Amino acid sequence: MQNVVLMITIAKRSMSEEYISYFEKNNIGMTLGKYATGTAVNEMLEYLGIGDREKCILFSTMTEEKSKKILEDFKLKFGIAKAGEGIAFTIPISSISSKKALDYLVAEIDNNKEEGYVMETEFESIFVIANRGYTDKVMEAARDAGAHGGTVMHARGTGVENSEKFFGTTIGAEKEIIIIVAKREERNKIMQSIKEKAGINTEAQAIMFSLPVSDVAGITGK
Repeated sequence: MQNVVLMITIAKRSMSEEYISYFEKNNIGMTLGKYATGTAVNEMLEYLGIGDREKCILFSTMTEEKSKKILEDFKLKFGIAKAGEGIAFTIPISSISSKKALDYLVAEIDNNKEEGYVMETEFESIFVIANRGYTDKVMEAARDAGAHGGTVMHARGTGVENSEKFFGTTIGAEKEIIIIVAKREERNKIMQSIKEKAGINTEAQAIMFSLPVSDVAGITGK
């Protein structure tokens, strides 16, 4: 079986319909969209040529082979490699529950190839889940450790009562999810800084995990 990846595209909100239309025309099996807010400071927004912080974030599933073509198209068609135009990256999917789920997630797949693979990656995506209102605290800690920026989404946690029992503390239901893309060698330093300054024992009560990024467009040098 061919490798399957999750592509995450973060772009200007005004470009959302163009990206969605592109995915539809290229027979991408599934795309989910969400509005989000960038964490860049005003001076950085001006430097990048972005008028505001409003973003769209798209989650799409496809084969790794197709994702490489799409990332190149993003550079050519949407100029995503230019400063301020956004970022797109892929995360390898290690398992899918059933053949029906696979058929739903990926429109074009070769089921005759062997399953299973190990992928070495240059970048990692750090997912931080924190109480709402503490994004600045999380990003301050991340930047202190070398992170360049992040994207935040509002969310609502479930199973809060069980979480309280597990952590021994009250955890608010209103959450913010911050996604930070960083080089693999910078990951531990960034996560440790967030843990110390905005971790579970602070008011932010941030928890986090990281996922490998198999390819990326929109970061300097890529």
